[in-house]
Amino acid sequence: MFGRRDPAIGPAQRPLRHPVAALAVGSVALLLIVGGPGGDAALIEQGAAGPLPMVANDGRMAWQVYARPFDRADQRPRIAIVLGGLGQASTETQAALEKLPGGVTLVFNPYTRDLPDWVEKARNAQHEVILAVPMEPVDYPREDPGPATLLTALSPRQNLDRLEWTLSRAVGYVGVTNMMGSRFIGAVNELRPIVEVIKGRGLLFLETRAANQSAVGALAQEFGLPQAVNDRDLDADLTSASIDQALSELEPIARRKKTAVAIGSAYPLTIDRVVAWIGSLEGKGLALAPVSAVVAPQSETKAAAP
Repeated sequence: MFGRRDPAIGPAQRPLRHPVAALAVGSVALLLIVGGPGGDAALIEQGAAGPLPMVANDGRMAWQVYARPFDRADQRPRIAIVLGGLGQASTETQAALEKLPGGVTLVFNPYTRDLPDWVEKARNAQHEVILAVPMEPVDYPREDPGPATLLTALSPRQNLDRLEWTLSRAVGYVGVTNMMGSRFIGAVNELRPIVEVIKGRGLLFLETRAANQSAVGALAQEFGLPQAVNDRDLDADLTSASIDQALSELEPIARRKKTAVAIGSAYPLTIDRVVAWIGSLEGKGLALAPVSAVVAPQSETKAAAP
């Protein structure tokens, strides 16, 4: 799901055990997560598939309103830790919420049952939340991010319908990230309307670096989309030594660039190593920050404009 490799990784996914409603997006039948808590009413409009984020009449945006509080005057280099693969395995997801400090940003799978409830639990635990958008990998359909996947073979309208379905799964998230996407993320023409909608709905975008050739950066600048980019994959090699090495490599990056981002999955080992490392930051003069606090400054300025 995250990092350079497309195969989905993260806590084991269990089959759904409760009744759900069916929703058709194009010719694809999807599971409709019904009900759940609300967010700021001024930031929500009703779409065909459910509630959608929107920019409020007064210019407020979801990526700002739902952001975890952070002291913008803090001059220390900022590091954002993002862990994903959350939602479908309820026991593992609950354990992540209980063990991780609130400064860690969490990514939820859009196919998660009761996703609005999980998002609210995460926000109540002081986490900033991002929603994963399934995107086409280079080896699709051998690697398949699911029935809502944005595909280069589909029309712009079909992909926008699928994006709208994903965005309507919950409220209260600050932005989105690509789930897989090594092909789609590099397809400029197909990606452009997606980026335009994400920007228009007041969201930020976290790029995992799923592809060597990505169109996200150029399009983010074109539309003034708040964007953050992954600097290190935490657990592509799931060993303590490898995770610790990736975390340590973030420190000089943050000191050089003033910000750094690392993405991993909510494995128990990853959680343990991240928690231990976070405890060392204060003594190193580094600050744990939510993704909203490490977006590109020029994009932040444009996004904040009414």
